[in-house]
Amino acid sequence: MVGVSPQAKPCEEWKTMALNRDTTWRYVLVVVAVALSLAAWFCTVLGVYSTVTVTFESYLTASVWVLLLVAAVLLYTSQYGLVPNCILLYPIFGASINLLLGSLTVRSQVPLFFDAVGTSIVAIIAGPVLGMATGLTTTVLGGVYFAYDLAFAPVGIFIGAAVGLMARRGVFNRLSSIIFSGLGMGIGSGVMSVYVLIFSFSGRPRQEPQNLTKFYELIFQDERLAIILQGLTSDILDKVFTVLIACLVLRFMPKAIARHYTVTFNREVLKKILHAPDPHAAPDVPGQQTKQPATA
Repeated sequence: MVGVSPQAKPCEEWKTMALNRDTTWRYVLVVVAVALSLAAWFCTVLGVYSTVTVTFESYLTASVWVLLLVAAVLLYTSQYGLVPNCILLYPIFGASINLLLGSLTVRSQVPLFFDAVGTSIVAIIAGPVLGMATGLTTTVLGGVYFAYDLAFAPVGIFIGAAVGLMARRGVFNRLSSIIFSGLGMGIGSGVMSVYVLIFSFSGRPRQEPQNLTKFYELIFQDERLAIILQGLTSDILDKVFTVLIACLVLRFMPKAIARHYTVTFNREVLKKILHAPDPHAAPDVPGQQTKQPATA
């Protein structure tokens, strides 16, 4: 039996320690980013926050915006070197999709927001950390002027983390699983949104589907209960459709585009999205026969 060289063990131990150190600082950055986001949300609980409309007209709302910006930068930094540099830019595109779709539905009375579709797409492609970065980037960009969106930063972080983790576990391989996972995320994000409405805005949000809220208020004769039920209903419906749209977009994306974001670290994950085909696989040629080796 060939023995292991005594010099090999220290070498292997050094590599293991180096790998652990490389992973540790990334985890630390993620934890600090989440802590800063929570600190920013706690600032929105202060009574003065609900009276401010424009972000930079108050030191409080400006401080919340800066904290969220720093948290987003830390999330980007934690993934540097783990994913291709081009994928580090995906959260910006995802945030743009969120803002575009959100702006198209914000003035409608449909109880859907579609402001997390980009977050879900990026979370599936790039993982939960960059999914959280997409949610934070959306909040930071949307809150440059209006302070209202800043209070909902934890919701974007939750969606990015949840979708990314479930995609890594292959939850989105079937339509029924997608619907049930969307229901679960909708309940979670709905509860978080209700806490934001109650504690940050005293149960009186400035934006809401008025018709649905009035419907609940007509039944229960309680304005706060109507707002809570509207938040839960809207979030549950919205997250089911959000996850479904994200999975369908990635499943039926043209191969010419899918090749650009399907790389080594996410290839197996994307294969599990409704059993999507590998865009890098060689196409089958009809009528092609495998040549058999000649035998004597």
